[in-house]
Amino acid sequence: MTNYPCRGEALRLQSNDGTVLSIAVLDHDVIRIRHTPTVPDETLQQSSHAVTSAVTQPRNAPVEGLNASNISGVPRYNGDIEARYPCPPSSVTESTPTTFEITTETLKLSVALSSDGVPAISYFSRVHSDPFLEELPHRAHTILRSKHSPGGFRHFLKRRDDGRDLHYGLGERASPLTLNGRRFRLETMDALGYNPETTDPLYKLIPFHVTMDTETRVAHGIFYDSFAEGFADFGQEIDAFWGPYRSHTVLQGPYLDMYLFHGPSIASVVSHYTLLTGRPHLPPRYALGYLASAMGYAESENAQELIAALPEQCRKWGVGCDLLHLSSGYTVDEETGARNVFTWNKKRFPQPEKLIADLRKEGIRVSANVKPWLLAQHPNYQQVYDADGFIKNADTGKPRSTRLWSAGNGATSTGSYFDLSSDAGRAFWKNGVTSLLEMGIESIWNDNNEFSLPDDTDTYAHANDGHKSTTVGAAGRGLQTHLMASASYEAMTLFNSQRRAFLITRSFVSGVQRFASQSWSGDNYTSWHTLKHNIPMGLNAGLGGCVGYGHDVGGFVGPRPSPELFVRWIQNGIWMPRFCVHSWKDEGVTELWMYPEVFDAIRSAVHLRYKLIPYLYTCHYEASRLGIPVIRPLVLEFQHDERVQSASFEFMLGDALLVASVFEEGARSRSLYLPTLSGGAGNEGWWCHTWSGRWFKGGEDVTVGCELDVPGAVFAKSGAIVGLGPVLDYVGKKGGDYERVFWLFPPPTQSIHSGAVFEAFSVDDDGETVNGPVSHLRVKMRASGETVQVCIWREGTYAVEYKQVWVVLPVGDARQVQFGLGQDFAVTGTKVATRTEADGRTAYGLEL
Repeated sequence: MTNYPCRGEALRLQSNDGTVLSIAVLDHDVIRIRHTPTVPDETLQQSSHAVTSAVTQPRNAPVEGLNASNISGVPRYNGDIEARYPCPPSSVTESTPTTFEITTETLKLSVALSSDGVPAISYFSRVHSDPFLEELPHRAHTILRSKHSPGGFRHFLKRRDDGRDLHYGLGERASPLTLNGRRFRLETMDALGYNPETTDPLYKLIPFHVTMDTETRVAHGIFYDSFAEGFADFGQEIDAFWGPYRSHTVLQGPYLDMYLFHGPSIASVVSHYTLLTGRPHLPPRYALGYLASAMGYAESENAQELIAALPEQCRKWGVGCDLLHLSSGYTVDEETGARNVFTWNKKRFPQPEKLIADLRKEGIRVSANVKPWLLAQHPNYQQVYDADGFIKNADTGKPRSTRLWSAGNGATSTGSYFDLSSDAGRAFWKNGVTSLLEMGIESIWNDNNEFSLPDDTDTYAHANDGHKSTTVGAAGRGLQTHLMASASYEAMTLFNSQRRAFLITRSFVSGVQRFASQSWSGDNYTSWHTLKHNIPMGLNAGLGGCVGYGHDVGGFVGPRPSPELFVRWIQNGIWMPRFCVHSWKDEGVTELWMYPEVFDAIRSAVHLRYKLIPYLYTCHYEASRLGIPVIRPLVLEFQHDERVQSASFEFMLGDALLVASVFEEGARSRSLYLPTLSGGAGNEGWWCHTWSGRWFKGGEDVTVGCELDVPGAVFAKSGAIVGLGPVLDYVGKKGGDYERVFWLFPPPTQSIHSGAVFEAFSVDDDGETVNGPVSHLRVKMRASGETVQVCIWREGTYAVEYKQVWVVLPVGDARQVQFGLGQDFAVTGTKVATRTEADGRTAYGLEL
């Protein structure tokens, strides 16, 4: 049987009804399972767009996807060289005529055929006797057959009904962090004003989840490679006949194509997943500054005048700004009010090139909003229609006409979605993006890209290997989201191959992290409830590769935030990978300075954001190489601690800082649990409250003060080293990046870790060039009861602007700082400068 040859295949079984089960070993802890019809329909998708054959640049993105049969061993790093390794060897034994075992270095799979010939697989770690995952006997693999559709599949797994397994991820999902007991639609939706605790679906489709066994603390993950609509059930569905189970359903996908990743850590599962689907794209450094935005700017008739005043407003109020999001108001037709992508309203923007150039001189770049359709009245609609550049109506063979957002709130008109798999549609799109880049725009903002297509039988031009057409239902609407991202990315890299593309996308599917650096929680509603429950949405999204995540600070729709709510939202936003204020409100634009009575707290928070950029950039750099998110659920870092396994509203920023934002009106303190740093009594570790310098033992509940001018309860784990920079008007300003300051958190004298060596690094490059020179500024620290010894050295080829490096101990830590030379603690006596920081602490510095 050769319909689906699969590299690394260890076992193939064919059932009496002709379906085929294929098990392939891609790595010692990565297994691929495919369940297919014997003779597949030629219109069904047989390629993968989510899976990639390249981890680093160039990020090849064939429109037809990667041939599903050619997916071999997962990529691995060998020094600085990335390569796709062959599948490792595995052993297969036939224990009985109906039982088979597959063994790798780390896993054992037991495949049992029931009396009716239905296979079920049990997965074991070779260090545990109990299976960590079991398929449901007699029902594990079900192919959905229909006369009216190409069918789909259901995959059933046993569910341990004692809560032993906790599930995370599945993309951007409503609060809380854990998925247990819930059922989710696998679909994307333009969910304007959603409830972050109940609404489903939302904007993203990432059919990857992580499961942790709370007894063994071992994690595994499952990725279902399909963009088609379906459901993921984690225990909401009950059927007494089958006992407890959970399931994954794809309504029109052609076959089950599943990847299993064995940890044992959550971090290693996530890393495996992003090896398969692509490491996150490293954003340009300026993307980590303050990103201004508001629908109201571009909707105003004097839009250019309002936007041109932004740099002066920032100077007046003493805050930096690195980018302006140019909302779709710039495309509004002067006569009809319709939004026509890739056109300009010259009444609102009489000199757009001048505006863009003037902003750039002030350090502010522009990201242009683009939407994936043409209204019927668009001047180029007929051109694209005649060239077959739109998604087609299967009944007529002509482009599908549907209702699309056209003007103001709720206004629609007829038009057609681009088919980004078609030659004509993709070419028009890339030309349109290029026209914006030629005007000086440096970033593209893919918006409204959920592709709300009305009919599953409509067709895409060639989504498959071999350029065969396929239906919307079988390939999934998310395929167009993916192709829109790759098309925008390709246009940007073709325009300037040396400049790192900065692509922002609202909708997101598996694999889009290869092209888009940032995404956000969509059109959120202004409330304290949203501020709180947006947090776990971002944590789950990050587990699926969407690491450059943030929120519309202040809320996109709804009432204007109160002064207190706005301050707390900004104080939460500065710790996010993406920091952007965005709104569409009847009361007017939400701006940083709209409440002078609380602006001191807002300015202080924005200044802290700019100081954090070296640390944030280093977190992104590591994410682009390891796939680990920038903001992390506590359970990812402290898997051993049962108290954090369901923690939804605190998170780690990198591996050093624990952030607990304030999200209750009137609160002036924050209570939280501090994880133990390692398992076992006596190894609880210590946490330093960054603002007061007080040390708290891990494994305890604490309460700390958070007055309105304090940006949350923030703790550093003992041994943490956090690199900071100066406050900036904008990233890249000449002479602005003049120093590095490292916050050191040496273990307190009562800690068992006193005397241990801790090390960290901070990444430097020009922040924009693709594969440009890089330097790592490394810091090593060792502490005793009286001294803190520090070594600082630089590795790499990038010539940094700053010369001075400072270190600062926590508030109240009076230990003496001693510098060594290079990496050698033994060499002391280096000339050290001192200064007093604004909070009264002494900083110790040297020139490199």
